[in-house]
Amino acid sequence: MHRSRLSTFVIDCKTEDVESAAEFWAAALGRRLKVPEQDPGHYRDFECAPSEPLLMVQAVAHESRIHLDIESDDIEAEVTRLEGLGAKRLEQIRTWVVMQAPTGQKFCVVRPQRGEMQLHATTWPPSASIAFQPTPAHERLHELVGRFAGETKTWLDADKPPELSKCEWRVEKVGGGRWVRAETHGMTMGQPHQGEITLGFANGHYEMAWVDSFHTADAIMRLSGPATSDAIISVTGSYAAGDERWGWRSEFHVGNELTVRAINISPSGQETPAIETTLTR
Repeated sequence: MHRSRLSTFVIDCKTEDVESAAEFWAAALGRRLKVPEQDPGHYRDFECAPSEPLLMVQAVAHESRIHLDIESDDIEAEVTRLEGLGAKRLEQIRTWVVMQAPTGQKFCVVRPQRGEMQLHATTWPPSASIAFQPTPAHERLHELVGRFAGETKTWLDADKPPELSKCEWRVEKVGGGRWVRAETHGMTMGQPHQGEITLGFANGHYEMAWVDSFHTADAIMRLSGPATSDAIISVTGSYAAGDERWGWRSEFHVGNELTVRAINISPSGQETPAIETTLTR
């Protein structure tokens, strides 16, 4: 199993003056050039937002063009996958592989360039087929699959207005569709956090495992709940709060938007809102 994602757009310029080429494209695109940490050689990088692919200018000897890079945590596995789709391996240069698509374009498969392979990456299963016939309950889980952005309300105090923050989710099938996995990135109390949710269905119940660098600390919360006839997937678990055990219910409302609600349940049974995230594809 490996991951890959779009990494970089490279503007190949047939020139010996990479600085002039970079200055033109900076002005044309309204982008600032990064200050190089060392001699940039044949390359100049542009400033990009964290969620954007990287962008650079490269001086080359061949005709000018634009090519893209695909980054992967397993280059050989990614090259093999692409060959299976009809791409050709042309050559290896240091750590990357130059390939050609069936449609003629050349591109490169490179090592991770944007840090940890998390959001916006696709996880590819091993080449062996994973046969699975989904049930209607699994098909409901599959409706969650996609890439989302939205806003999260977090109630740090149930008697006060919630904290508002932006968030991103990526939900994918795992094991041929037996489960779905969501990677989540957001902010709480001014600090970034990330989490992961795995949802499945077995023996008439939805099951969920949840970890989050803010909400669950170093624990894994396990939740479950029966399938219902409506479009809501509801699972309940619990967590330790001092000497007490509190309940926690997570609800996934599937529709034009994906709404995820979490409710705190006190030992006496009182329910208060904890998190509400509204996401669009």
